[in-house]
Amino acid sequence: MERTKLFIMVLLFIIPLALASCRSTTESNIEIELAPIHEVTISIGESYPPQVFVNIKGGLSDGCTTFREIKPTRSGDTVSIEVTVQRPKGKICTAIYGYFEKTVALGSDFISGKTYTVKVNGEVKTFVMQ
Repeated sequence: MERTKLFIMVLLFIIPLALASCRSTTESNIEIELAPIHEVTISIGESYPPQVFVNIKGGLSDGCTTFREIKPTRSGDTVSIEVTVQRPKGKICTAIYGYFEKTVALGSDFISGKTYTVKVNGEVKTFVMQ
């Protein structure tokens, strides 16, 4: 009986430690920041209804930095797009600047003849819907 209790106590102690060590890329080990944006272009697809696309070219500050995600939000006539990159905290990386290019489909919920503003990490562009 004592062996069983001891075995259970050891398992209760070891399992959480093992699980904690298995998380190699947890949020606490990653730095997330806004991506540097180099170019933003807006295009309207030749479809019915017309679709709006935003092409984003951005930078990766070193060899460990990777693209993370794009979060578009819309409020009235303004579309805000947050683009983030990530890198491991405290890691020494090659000093090689990289680039990424992503296209975001904004859909077709725009009124013809109206001017809209698109903000991508501080870069501001406008377009008039066809």
